[in-house]
Amino acid sequence: MQRKSKSFKENHLAEKLLYGTILSSMILINPLSAYAQEDKAGSTGWLLEEITVTARKREESLQSTPIAISAFSGDSLEYRGVTNVGEIAQFTPNLSFQNNPSFGGAGNTAAIYIRGIGQKEFLPTVDPGVGLYVDGVYIARSIGGILDLIDVERVEVLKGPQGTLFGRNTIGGAISITTKKPSEELGGKISATYGSDNRVDLKATVDLPISEVFLSKFSVAYLKQDGYVKRDDGINLGDKDVLSGRASFLLTPNEDLEINFAIEGSRSRENGPALTLIGINLGNPIDPDTPPMAVIHNVGANLAAGGGPVPCAIPPAPLNLAVPGCYDNRYVYDGAERTSGTAPAFSNTDFWAANLNIDWDINENISFRSITAYRNLDAHFARDGDHSPFRISQFEDFLTQEQFTQEFQLLGTALHEKLNWITGLYYFKETGDNDNELDFTVSRFRSGGAYDNRSLAAFAQATYDATDRFHITAGVRYTDEKKKFKPDQIIHQNYFAGSGHPQLDAPFMQAGQRVLPFLQKELSYNNFDPYLNLSFDMTDDLMVYASYSEGFKSGGFSQRVFPPIVAPFTAPPGTPDIDLIPTFLPEFVQVYELGFKYSGMEGKLRLNGAAFYTDYSDLQVQVFTSVAPITKNAGAATIKGFELEMQATPADGWFVEAGIGYLDAGYDAIDFATTFVDINNRFDRVSKWTLSTAISKEIALGNSGTLTPRVDWSYRSAFENDAFNTPQIHQNGYNLLNANITWENDDENMSLVAGVKNLTDEKYLITGIIGDAFQSYEGLYDRGRQWYVTARFNF
Repeated sequence: MQRKSKSFKENHLAEKLLYGTILSSMILINPLSAYAQEDKAGSTGWLLEEITVTARKREESLQSTPIAISAFSGDSLEYRGVTNVGEIAQFTPNLSFQNNPSFGGAGNTAAIYIRGIGQKEFLPTVDPGVGLYVDGVYIARSIGGILDLIDVERVEVLKGPQGTLFGRNTIGGAISITTKKPSEELGGKISATYGSDNRVDLKATVDLPISEVFLSKFSVAYLKQDGYVKRDDGINLGDKDVLSGRASFLLTPNEDLEINFAIEGSRSRENGPALTLIGINLGNPIDPDTPPMAVIHNVGANLAAGGGPVPCAIPPAPLNLAVPGCYDNRYVYDGAERTSGTAPAFSNTDFWAANLNIDWDINENISFRSITAYRNLDAHFARDGDHSPFRISQFEDFLTQEQFTQEFQLLGTALHEKLNWITGLYYFKETGDNDNELDFTVSRFRSGGAYDNRSLAAFAQATYDATDRFHITAGVRYTDEKKKFKPDQIIHQNYFAGSGHPQLDAPFMQAGQRVLPFLQKELSYNNFDPYLNLSFDMTDDLMVYASYSEGFKSGGFSQRVFPPIVAPFTAPPGTPDIDLIPTFLPEFVQVYELGFKYSGMEGKLRLNGAAFYTDYSDLQVQVFTSVAPITKNAGAATIKGFELEMQATPADGWFVEAGIGYLDAGYDAIDFATTFVDINNRFDRVSKWTLSTAISKEIALGNSGTLTPRVDWSYRSAFENDAFNTPQIHQNGYNLLNANITWENDDENMSLVAGVKNLTDEKYLITGIIGDAFQSYEGLYDRGRQWYVTARFNF
């Protein structure tokens, strides 16, 4: 076990200068003259209207909630040009929101990290580290998690562990999306967008009040765009083709009872992620004593091309055009939007969900809330992982999930409203199957299996106003979990059968051999998550707070296994079959946080900040120790950092916002012998700096309406895409510049928007994937510069 003193991290002079410069600019961004400037029309004042949040399961204003929250109203996101929830990462400090297909072929897979903690894997035997919620309902699986924002009331990004009130798998934080309720008035909104690569977005929402006590709302969206990576066979990867709809109903039989019911669904038929081959590793980074896998690949490639079982070169050469069957750099196109894959490529996802929320005011001091939800997910996706005409690494996945959740909450006030309290019970159940059909140079086999997860929890939290200015919040949550996994994994075909190879033609590698025992294994966990928060209103405009919180993320199973784990060949003799199924333990965090919230300039300035220290233990890291990537409890780590966010309307029509996030994350101890991860490696998917700023000006055109140009800039410093810090998939720091201009008519019911995203055509990796067993490095690059025009009409 490698260990490192916590004093190993050093502050670089450049970082200090950057921090000082940004902080100074944020303080000075509103000139003194702005204090005397009257907001004559208040045209952009709505952007700083108090946002109502529900981070503590009750409605509170953003500025009075002593938690680090980035909150955005649906209208303000539309103002910024945001179309899906992943785009908020560009202006939310210390948030990373990637589309990461990993070793599957899903076109929409959310990998969310907050303050350096998250999860990049889509497998149902591994849980996320950041919770995603829609109308209070936990979305357990990351497939389809990059949600399109249609008729959204607000989005809240809650930073740090949210285990007390939100529960399981929120050790990094949570993203909570609240949709708009039906309106009492007949009306609606339609919009149409056309843009780069034949992008077409059509959206419509209508409010239909049925009676004074029964209201309804219907929304539909069709989103389509051509792909931008072309396969040699004519298939375009990275396309979008989604149809979704939602119907919601609001029943208020009396003033004490509110019943909300919604049903929604989505259907996508796409070609899969726009991955390209960016390199081939001709050596073996895991075990130098093992012959390079590229030799085996090229033997198989030669056989597939009609040649003999002779590798292109020993050791393999980066390029050998004299042999047509070589898997080498001839298929690496140096960043061009091209790939030579020939295996099936598609991403089909269907889901539907139903939510029933009941709010009942029992009396003036006590209310009851019930949140009942069902979700059904069915996905089938495939892709070519080697990006060549050969059969080296090809993936196909079938994923089904049924999820049911029930939460009961009792909320109230006591002691002359000095005490606000909440207590509740939570039940979560999901079942499903994930079959991975894999076709490699060596073998064709099935991985995956059936999963069955159950979680029970009880929680309580209370806030006591010790004085008019001093507030104490304490809470605790108890969670009991059971997870079951039954691997259904078998070898269909051994392409090296009869070759006499001591490893590839071994008895346990033959067709019909089980990769893991066909047995159901069960894991059980329970945990207490405490929470303590002290806040003090120093003035009517400034609140400071300190908090301590704990959180845990569930353990699970490593379902990707190859070669087979069979005693006595690849496991110790006498090992019970049930113990051959690999597992990993939960991970835990303890977080200390100091923060402040300030509102000034008569409501024209909002400035919020927080600093935190995270003690991270038993952290789960995805590593390669054989053919497949698996999850292991690697050791311990420390994460320190801060966030600062500012929004201001310094003068009539002007809106300025800026944000800065800093993360110092490093391992304190790690088991190199079992993970091959060096203690000095950087966390994957974590940037040290995230910066953003934006400015807009609303220009009055008299009776012709208004014109609002907006420019926003963001910067994300360098980050790694795997725990090994593989240089080929390292991403340097990059800047993004977006611009749009909006015209709105004088009646404020019609608008036209023209915009450009990634104005400078920055080329950067959204995600990178390394397949050590396949020796391929894959990259998913951003689409590049995109233009669009949008027309909206409200009625």
